[in-house]
Amino acid sequence: MVTAEQQSLLKQVNETSNQNQTVPKTIDPPIPGAADWEVVETLTAVEALIAEVQQARRTTAWNAAIVLFWVVAVQAFRIFERQHLFEITPSAENLKSHETLLDQLIKLGKILETRIENIDDDDLAEYGVERANLSASIRELEDTLLMWHGPEIEPARAAELEKAIFGGTP
Repeated sequence: MVTAEQQSLLKQVNETSNQNQTVPKTIDPPIPGAADWEVVETLTAVEALIAEVQQARRTTAWNAAIVLFWVVAVQAFRIFERQHLFEITPSAENLKSHETLLDQLIKLGKILETRIENIDDDDLAEYGVERANLSASIRELEDTLLMWHGPEIEPARAAELEKAIFGGTP
């Protein structure tokens, strides 16, 4: 059993020890309120938007680079065409290669048209690409394919066209 004297001593010790104790400062920040979370959500949205714009720029640059590579391929094709179809009598192998290359360039050009469909003209122009030039180049290749490898015109139709164009008799 605790005597009155012991209780008084315990009370005195407790009071003394409580006076010397200090509450430690916490290192944890306060719990954010609703306004703080709105700022965090806004910053996250801004960061996401910046990332999306950067990705769009990379995509535009990538697609523009591919179009420019395609243009170089068309130029190289035209050199092949001049050297193997105009400067010499074309062989059957050269004609077949010509037709195959034309077909592949046209298909790739149409794919590129689709890939840049949703890119602004100003963004493409920044990389030296114009949508109208790509379309015109594709049409030119299609015309070349038709001229070199298209169906032969029937002699009666050829005579009719000659008469209409030159005014001669068929």
